[in-house]
Amino acid sequence: MDHVALASRHAWDQAIRYCYHLGAQWLGGPPMSELGGFYFCQAGLDGGTKLEFLEPLDLPGSDFVRRFLDRNGPGPHHFTFKVPDFEAALAAVGAAGYAVVGVDRSDPMWNEAFLHPKESHGIVIQLAWDGNPGEEWPLPPELPPARQGRPPELRAVHHLVADLDAAVALFTGPLAMDEVERTEGPEGRSAVVASGPWRLELAQPCDDGPRRHWLGARPGRLHHLSLAVDEPAAVPDARPLGDGLYEIPPDTNLGTRLILEAR
Repeated sequence: MDHVALASRHAWDQAIRYCYHLGAQWLGGPPMSELGGFYFCQAGLDGGTKLEFLEPLDLPGSDFVRRFLDRNGPGPHHFTFKVPDFEAALAAVGAAGYAVVGVDRSDPMWNEAFLHPKESHGIVIQLAWDGNPGEEWPLPPELPPARQGRPPELRAVHHLVADLDAAVALFTGPLAMDEVERTEGPEGRSAVVASGPWRLELAQPCDDGPRRHWLGARPGRLHHLSLAVDEPAAVPDARPLGDGLYEIPPDTNLGTRLILEAR
């Protein structure tokens, strides 16, 4: 797993939240001359995880971002998995019974394909082969000092699913993550799958709970990102939940709920 992508009308709004308020490392993005119709940039978190910010431009190639925003508003758009062998990855996904869409081999240094959210439990999954894995973008301009002393640590990505066993089969099968934990309680069943610094908690809520109502008829929906920061109470819009936890609701964070705890 390489990054989680968040879409909004203005990528800079995401950079203000994650880089300025939360202290993520600003990694920048490719020069405008190299963009394929939409803007994207990235921020690095402690431990090696990354977030990507997508913004539609008035250029061909932005339609998918604009449609997503028109339909859903800002929020989580996709997970990206980088694969060492593109054809082998497509074969593994196909052998597991999943249909890929948008297969693109036109760039000799970048191949990509996608799983539709109806197949991949409510979120787009991008499979990508990178021919220049060590290439870095030009150093971006320095940002003003962040409000936090260190980049935040992404403790987990929490994703609600309608079918836990099927979701675990996808992420531990062709996507090659490892199941490290499984629990069952009054709020439902959950499993944690991991890959490198990434922890993805897949949760199937109980039938009569608030999270089931929030999930609705969707096959899945990203519920929140868990972040550890130096001073969660100092983050704008953070609301105390008790037990040292703070919430930034999705309606004040461009569609993505954050749960913060002190490091």
